Amino acid sequence: MGKKVSRTAAKVRIETLQSQRKERNSRAGFLLERWGQQERIPIIGDLGASENDPDFIEDQMTAEIIGSLSAEKRRIARQHWSEGYSAAEIAELEQQTRSEVRQTLSLILQQVADKVLK
Repeated sequence: MGKKVSRTAAKVRIETLQSQRKERNSRAGFLLERWGQQERIPIIGDLGASENDPDFIEDQMTAEIIGSLSAEKRRIARQHWSEGYSAAEIAELEQQTRSEVRQTLSLILQQVADKVLK
């Protein structure tokens, strides 16, 4: 009986960690979408955004992370989240495989999740 309880507890822990990871990645995707939207339509003036506003802080951190990427990765991020290109379309434009582009997008998403959503 003890082994079964131990396996069940381990399974619950794993499922909880997976759920938390999915939630963080989803939130990071939302932040990147918001960054891309701001790239398309720059916000003019200060519309009540302050340095104490969590959204403002997250947006600034996301922009800093994108800014710290290599030119190629920044271009891929801009094409995907600002211009709305799919991984397949970006692969064709950049003359890379879809797998390489998806891997780059995943890396960017993970960096935002790790650094912004600690």
